Parts: sequence; structure tokens; C-alpha cells
Amino acid sequence: MNVVFDLDGTLIFKGQPMQDAVAEALQAIERQGATIHFATARPLRDTLPVLPKHFWHHHIIGCNGAMISKNKVVYDTLNFNKREVIEVLNWLDQNEIPYLYDGIEEYAISDTPHRFHQEVKKLGRNPYCNQSLRLEPIVKLLVLEENRHLEVKAYLNTTLSDYDFYHHNGCNSFDVVPKYSNKLNALLRAGLDMKNTLCMGNDQNDIAMLEAAKLAYVVGDLIYLEREYTKVTQENLIKELYEISKIIQLKNT
Repeated sequence: MNVVFDLDGTLIFKGQPMQDAVAEALQAIERQGATIHFATARPLRDTLPVLPKHFWHHHIIGCNGAMISKNKVVYDTLNFNKREVIEVLNWLDQNEIPYLYDGIEEYAISDTPHRFHQEVKKLGRNPYCNQSLRLEPIVKLLVLEENRHLEVKAYLNTTLSDYDFYHHNGCNSFDVVPKYSNKLNALLRAGLDMKNTLCMGNDQNDIAMLEAAKLAYVVGDLIYLEREYTKVTQENLIKELYEISKIIQLKNT
């Protein structure tokens, strides 16, 4: 059975690396024969520092589905139209709206500063030259100004031919990604059978995969599903992970 986990707000909290107790519970799930995948808004570059090395070679869906990697190598991406996204970046610069965008391996930040830029630098890699990275494929744009999201979205509608939009619950930011960049689409591109897949998430960008999964688990109360699912809290997360290992054990006996 496949078991897919979101990271931030699901298995890790406040941007901190995964706790040992969570990692041990995940390995208990693996010992029952399950294949674990991770699906996150983070690019691979920012995902590896918060995961124990044991999980670095697993399938990792990044950038809300715009990036798929295995064995620490990105092998599938969805990219913006280069001319269109450069136009958007120029407009954000002119309007002094802070942002961060991701290439396949590197990232770049706006000249307009934002505290999140420093948080990303703490993960160990400095930003790439903004003008140079624009010449490479761009897979995600993080706009760091929630109060102007209607203004930004109106401009995106006139400039980008296709895109999707994800708000970060509880944060003053939102992701702009190429059309069809969602975790469910990426899991299907990676070859998963959702009828044999359990998913756990907590946020808007997890809803599609949770609705499609055979079994769904929701951490916290930021989202609600139109199907039967198990509610999980941060306090009982470890217990629920071990319950999942028991469910998989029963399915395999």
C-alpha cells in the first residue's frame, strides 16, 4: 500500500525538522510493507533539510505537484511559460511586492525584502542571481504579500495563460504554480494507484489527493472533506501513525 504524507502542519510544525518520534512511527509503517511518499509545497531543496536522511531517497512531490523527485534527483517538472513569468516578475518588482521563486534546483528572491527570505536562507543555501535564474525553467512563484492578493491575481489573469493558486492557511503568502500542478496529479504522474493509497494532509493544497485516496487523514481543522476521513491532532499524531501501521499489517495478513 502507498502512504502519502504532507509535511508542514502534518508531520512537521513551525518549520522545524521532523521529530525522531515521528520518523520512528513512519519506519514502523514501512516495516509493515507500505511505501511512503511525501507531498509538500516545498521544493526538494527545502525538503531534504527537514527530513531524516533515511527518507531522502523516497519519492518526494514538491512545489505542490510541479516537481517530482526520487533518490534526491528531480525527474519531472511542470514549468511556467518563460516569457509570461518574466513579465510577472518584472511587474512584482515594479510594484515592490516581495516574492521568492523556484527553479529546478536553485531559488531567487525579490529585491524587496521579506522576513521569509531569511527563513529560507537558514536551510543552508543562499539565493541565486535573480536575473540569471529567470533564464531557466521556473516551477513555482511564492508571493509574500497576502494583502494584495486580489491585485496580484487580477494581473496574473491578464498575463499567465494557465496557472493555479494556493493560499497558505495562517500565512500572509500564496503560491502560484503552472496549471495542473497539484499533489494528486503528481502522484498519478508518479504511477500511484489512489485506490491503494492512504493520504494524510492538513491544508487546501492537500484536498484533491485526500478526496481521491482510499483512506484519508486530516491533521487539524483548517480543511473539511466531502467524504469519510479520520481527524488527527498534533497531540495524537504519533498514536495515529502507529494505528496506520496496524491497519496496513491487517491488510497484508
